[in-house]
Parts: sequence; C-alpha cells; structure tokens
Amino acid sequence: MSFPPQGTQTDISSLGTLTNQTTLLTRLSAARAGYMDALNRDRPSMLFPSAVPKAIIAVPASAGDLDFPDIVVAGLPSGITIAKADLVLVIGGLLDTSTAENQIAAAAKTLRLKLSTGAWGTDDMVALTFVANSLQCGASAYRGGPALFGGIDVKAKVTADGTYNLRSDETESGEGVVATGASLELLDVSAVLRVWFN
Repeated sequence: MSFPPQGTQTDISSLGTLTNQTTLLTRLSAARAGYMDALNRDRPSMLFPSAVPKAIIAVPASAGDLDFPDIVVAGLPSGITIAKADLVLVIGGLLDTSTAENQIAAAAKTLRLKLSTGAWGTDDMVALTFVANSLQCGASAYRGGPALFGGIDVKAKVTADGTYNLRSDETESGEGVVATGASLELLDVSAVLRVWFN
C-alpha cells in the first residue's frame, strides 16, 4: 500500500503564510463579515418587536390619526444588504364599547410606517392594509385578537438601525382606519418588524 507524499516543513510554513491574519483580513470585506456574523447567530432574518405595547387603541367611527407602537431597530449586522422587511401587528384582544356588533368599516384603510426623523405625508409608506369587515366583535363583547401580517415589503424605509413610527393616518393620507360602531378597542397592541438579509 502506498501513501501520498507528506508535506514538508516548507509546505506547512507556506500554509501558515497563506492563512495568517493579515491575508484573511484583506479578503474579509464588511459585507462578508456581516454575512458571517448573521450565519454564526443562525439569523438569516431578525425580528424587532415594539418595546412598549399600546394598552388600548380605540378605532373610531369617524376617521382620525391613530398612533400605533413605535419599533426600535438596533443591532443590524454591519455590511449586510436588506433583502426584505415587513410588518406584523399583534392584537391581544378586541373589545366592543359601542353596544352593537363592531368591525372594520371600510376598505383601503392603512397602517403607515416612517423613520422617526421623517414626516408623515412625505416620508412614510403603507405597511399594512386593514380588510373591510375584519376584526369582528359582538355587541359589548370581548374576544381574543389576531396577528395581522402586512405582506408589504417596507425595505425602502427600513434601511438601517433607528426608531420607526406607525400610524393610521387620516390628516396626510386620508387612510385613517374606522369601525362600524362608535368604538372598537384594540387591546395590548404590539408590532414587529421582520428583516431578512441576502
């Protein structure tokens, strides 16, 4: 039986030179380093929940501006390109205070997102659209709430670490969400931004 020739001391020295720290660092770009960091954490995506949920958001019968919980994005890996970002709205419960069956009254009413340094009406975009007749609740009744998936890619606005605001905006966009009753209370409302990387 024959064996392949073993490496010499010179071969081993050459290998050390090829893999020394300086050589590796010259080949390790910021994008590659960020990608490796994400893989090491087993995170092809990251979740950023709102730090402080809103206890009650009362959806009125007449449209107005409604602020939803802010989301702080922090710790995005350096050098990674954001492939996609979207919003999930989590509602702990629904309570009707109108004494009539209640639900979302109109289509094309939205939840919009912007970076905190931007302005509503110019620096925001739609992150979620409420469906007409959804979030149904019986008269004077309470029921558990759903998780609503925005399904809209908001990476045009979620580009880096920062605080992001959410609003159902009537003043600037005319898209304030409304209910069929006088007040449909959304209870313990949280929001989550999901961010994926290439």
